[in-house]
Amino acid sequence: MPPLCADIVDMDRFLVSYEHGSGTVWGYVAADVPQEVVAFLPEFDVWEEPPAGMPAAYLADIATLPSIPVDAADAIDVLLKNYQVMNAALVS
Repeated sequence: MPPLCADIVDMDRFLVSYEHGSGTVWGYVAADVPQEVVAFLPEFDVWEEPPAGMPAAYLADIATLPSIPVDAADAIDVLLKNYQVMNAALVS
């Protein structure tokens, strides 16, 4: 059976955050509506707008990360890996 979000090209991207032991991790989830993210990934917070004070350059860096399909069984692991890769690239 193919994944529910096999074609994420036609889906919207929603900014999400996840409270990890070392701080907040940011990324994007591909879904049809934000309620779908909440239903499939209750560990994530969905943001309609970036939080006040988030630098535009930082948001632009997050936007370069690949979107995670809303039905990904390993969504937290993918979010953490993507975020680590982004941060490593920013430091180098």
